[in-house]
Amino acid sequence: MNEAKISVMSLPATDLHLGARNDEYNVRRAVTPVRALRDGGVNMCLATNNIRNAFTPYGNGDLIQIAMLAIPVSHLGGADDLPTVLPMITTNPAKAIGLKDYGIGIGKNADLVLLDTKYLNDAIIDIPDRLFVIKNGKVTVETERKVKFNF
Repeated sequence: MNEAKISVMSLPATDLHLGARNDEYNVRRAVTPVRALRDGGVNMCLATNNIRNAFTPYGNGDLIQIAMLAIPVSHLGGADDLPTVLPMITTNPAKAIGLKDYGIGIGKNADLVLLDTKYLNDAIIDIPDRLFVIKNGKVTVETERKVKFNF
């Protein structure tokens, strides 16, 4: 798959919901072998295309939650593995679908999500608030944080 430049888009929530449903014993994990494919050089992506339907009757389309689910399910929690997860919901899918002007830089679309996290490697495991969502240079979502003090 690596040599053929085939990307793989894993749907961990759907895989877990549908896979091995009829197994009566030794129930399989039934998920895409994300780690093995990644280690083999395949462009691995994480996504969801089934949200509250017959294939996955739960979820909200939050890719950070999908990535967080993939970490334990696909054994991606090691110190060397965690930094490979964020690209699976950002740069890897952009590469898979052939986006040419993806990323931050002069002349590119001003599309980004600002996460409330201190360290890049914690961007998934913090499950941070999305402070701003910016599309074409315009703020489309802003999370207002209110601090409550109980005295």
